[in-house]
Parts: sequence; C-alpha cells; structure tokens
Amino acid sequence: MNPTVTDADVFKVLDKISDYEQLLIELCAVIQDGHILLSRAQYDSGCSSMNSAYLPEPGVHEITPTSFLDVTENERFSLVTTKPDLKSRIRKRKKVGKECEKEKTEETSKEPEEEKDPGPVKLADDPLNWFGLMVPTSLVQAQTRFKSAIERIVEISNLKQELTESLTEFESLSDNFQKKCTVETNED
Repeated sequence: MNPTVTDADVFKVLDKISDYEQLLIELCAVIQDGHILLSRAQYDSGCSSMNSAYLPEPGVHEITPTSFLDVTENERFSLVTTKPDLKSRIRKRKKVGKECEKEKTEETSKEPEEEKDPGPVKLADDPLNWFGLMVPTSLVQAQTRFKSAIERIVEISNLKQELTESLTEFESLSDNFQKKCTVETNED
C-alpha cells in the first residue's frame, strides 16, 4: 500500500509552520524587550554603575552555567537548569568571646581532625549578584526576559526539526506521486 498525503497531514504541517513563525515573532519581541530593559537599568543606575569592572576577572573566579542544552535520544533539545551548589559557599561564623574559648578547649581535647580548606569562595551563580545587593528591577526583568528567550530558542529548534522531517517526507511522497503520474501518462 502506497502512503499518501492526506489533508490532515497538510494541515498539521501548516499548523507547525504557523507555530514556528509565531515563536519567531515572540522571540524577537522578548529579546527586544530584554534589551530595552537592560538599557533602562543602565540609564537608571548611571553610566558608571554598570561597566566591565563588575564582570569577574578571568582565572580568579569560576563561573558555572545555570542551564545547558541536553540532546535526547530522538535528537530533540531540552533545557536543563542546574541548582547552585550552596554548600561550597556557606562559611561558618566566627565565635567571639567565651564561646570561642569554650570551643577551643573542646577542640584541643578531641583528636585533631583534618581541616578542609574551603578554597576560594565561588562567585554567585546569579550574575545579578555581580552588581551588588540593590540591583534595579529593570535589570531583574531583563534577566527573566533573556531566560525566556533561551526557552523559546529550544522550542523553535525542536519545532524546526519536526518541520524539516515533515517536509522531507512530503517531498519524498511528492516525488513518488510525480513518478507514478508520469508512468501512467506514458502508458496511455
């Protein structure tokens, strides 16, 4: 039995094309909105408050991504968000006064344990922390816009892959149909 293209198949492809174009329009709007909010944050904070001095120095601080792309078995993309490793950044408070002396006497009575060097304090995973505690709300909004843009890019790439697969299937069916029609007309 020869596979044929039905109207439902054509409508599915047209719906995918429509969804693809709609996602592209939304992506452009979200990125544009993010850039406007970013410029508003810089304007509100003053020109000198946001510059390259706030960026971490290379080699001094380790910057870890908060999300990355994962490719599934059927070659689809998915966005994986990682949780920050808070244990590596938590430091114990220093004790003062009598509490400190009590703790020192208790430590000397215990067996000496290996002290772990916590190493350098990692830079916060959230880049907004580079700009201090009181960041402008427009900067926070810009970050959420750019994060949603990344999610839309993943959706667009998956939809484009589905669309490409459907169109190659249509092309092969169309070629088979054209060959069948030419054979039938030659026989007549």
